[in-house]
Amino acid sequence: MNQIAEIVVDQSVWETSLIILYIIAGLAILYWLYIGITRSMAINRHRDPLGWILLSIFVSPLLTWIILLLVGDKES
Repeated sequence: MNQIAEIVVDQSVWETSLIILYIIAGLAILYWLYIGITRSMAINRHRDPLGWILLSIFVSPLLTWIILLLVGDKES
């Protein structure tokens, strides 16, 4: 009555899972970089970084950078 169940997983399942994990990690690092660039651009232009970061997350980092370049410095 004391039987041990054994689950066998094919090697390709592990390889596919690792590839997906690497892609997700790469995209997370890339998006973190986009947020850092947006933050530094907003700070250099004397603007609220939180608002620009949220805009970058919900719209697009590239579009947010273009808008930041167009609006320029807040104090000038």
